[in-house]
Amino acid sequence: MTYEMIDLTRQAATSHWGWTIAFFLWFVGLAGMGLFLNYWLKSKRVFFICTVSAILGTLLVVSHLARMLNLPMAVINSLLEWKFNFTSWMFIGICILSVLCIATVVVSWLLSKGRDELLSGPPALFNAVLGVAATAYSGFLLTQAAGVPLWNTAALPVLWVASGLACAVGLVEVLTAANRLEGGHRSWVPTTATLVHIGEAFVLFAFVQAAFFGTPGANAGANALWSGSEAMLFWGGAVGLGIVVPMILSAVKNHTAALAGGVCALVGALCLRASVLFAGYFEPIIF
Repeated sequence: MTYEMIDLTRQAATSHWGWTIAFFLWFVGLAGMGLFLNYWLKSKRVFFICTVSAILGTLLVVSHLARMLNLPMAVINSLLEWKFNFTSWMFIGICILSVLCIATVVVSWLLSKGRDELLSGPPALFNAVLGVAATAYSGFLLTQAAGVPLWNTAALPVLWVASGLACAVGLVEVLTAANRLEGGHRSWVPTTATLVHIGEAFVLFAFVQAAFFGTPGANAGANALWSGSEAMLFWGGAVGLGIVVPMILSAVKNHTAALAGGVCALVGALCLRASVLFAGYFEPIIF
C-alpha cells in the first residue's frame, strides 16, 4: 500500500478544538491533580474548588458536542438498547468525568455537613486516584485523535499529569498567600513546586523534541510551538509564566512572590494546553 502526503491543515481551522477544549483540559487537570494533592493537604476549600473545576470542565466538553438537545435522548436510547462502545476513549472519559462530578458533589455536600473524616482514609484515596485518572484521560483523549501526529504520543498524558500537578500546586500557593488554606502554610509546598516544575519542563521538552523527529505533521506542530504561530503562547505562556517565573519566585520567601508564582503557574498551565491544541496539524494521506 502506497500513499502520498498532501498539504497539512491546522486542526483548529477545521475541527474547532479551540479555547473551549483548552479550558476543559485546564479545569479537569486542576480538579484532578488538586484532588490528588489534597490527599495530603486535607483542605475543604481545595476540595470545593476541585468540585467546581470538575463540573465546569465537564460542562465545557459536553457543550462542545453537536446537537445538545439530542443528547439526553441519545443517552436514554443507549441505556435501553445497551449499545456502548467500551473501547472508545470518549465513552471512557465521559464515564470517568461523570463519576468525578458525582463523587465530588456528594463529598462536598457531606463536608458542608461536618463530615471532615472524608478528607482522609479510603474516601480521600479514591478521590485522588479518580483525579489522576481524569487528568490522564484528558491526555489520552488527544492521543486518540486520528490524523494529528503531534498528539499521538504517550508523552502527552504524562505531560498533562505533570502540568496539572503544577497547576494544583499553584492553587495551593495562591490560597496560602491569601491566608485561605486551612492549617496555614505547608513547609513542603515550595520544594514540591520546584521539583514539579523541573519534571514538567523535562517532559515538555522531551515531547517537543520527539515531535521534531516524527512525521511531517508532528514536525510542523513542533515548529509551530518552537518558532512558529504558537511560539508566543508556548514560550511566553507555557514556559515563561508556567515554569520559569514560578521557579524563580519560589526562591523568594514572601506572600507576594508566592501569590504571583501561583497565579503564573495557573495561567501557564492554560497556555500550555492551548498552545499544544493550536499547534496540532492534520496529516491527511491519499491511498
